[in-house]
Amino acid sequence: MKLDAIELAQLITAGIAIVATAIAVISILNQRSIARSQAALDFFLKTQMDDTGIKLYNDFRRIAPGIAAIASMESFVTTADHERIRAFLNICELIAVGINERVFSERVSYAYWGDVLPWSYQAAEPLIKYVRQRPGDGTSSTYRDLERVATMWAGRNARRRGQHWRR
Repeated sequence: MKLDAIELAQLITAGIAIVATAIAVISILNQRSIARSQAALDFFLKTQMDDTGIKLYNDFRRIAPGIAAIASMESFVTTADHERIRAFLNICELIAVGINERVFSERVSYAYWGDVLPWSYQAAEPLIKYVRQRPGDGTSSTYRDLERVATMWAGRNARRRGQHWRR
């Protein structure tokens, strides 16, 4: 079967259209990835430049190690320390939602918050469990996105350190 000039031109045109479509799809995917990275970086830069965010983080680092030893969560939830812990956990949850919903780049977020989110969840887990069971304060879904990201990243961190990690 011989191809005449018209048939050859049609095949070449179709080939060019396929290549152009592939280039367009790759370009769109790259732009989306860049936008996610930029969104994550913008958010993290804002939290680092914001005095309130820095204070919440410092308060969390000070208070969180003692959460597991709190004898009465009922009493603790009436304190200013509880409000500070919840405010910081809400920021962590917002970051985790951004990651899980693919608004933030998971790679960029892990590079910056890879140790902080797992540690924050682990340190506050007794309070989180209490809040989930407390009517009017939380539900079984409270901080679920944070839990998901923290668990995934804690496992990744353990593998990077050559440790075995269990939940």
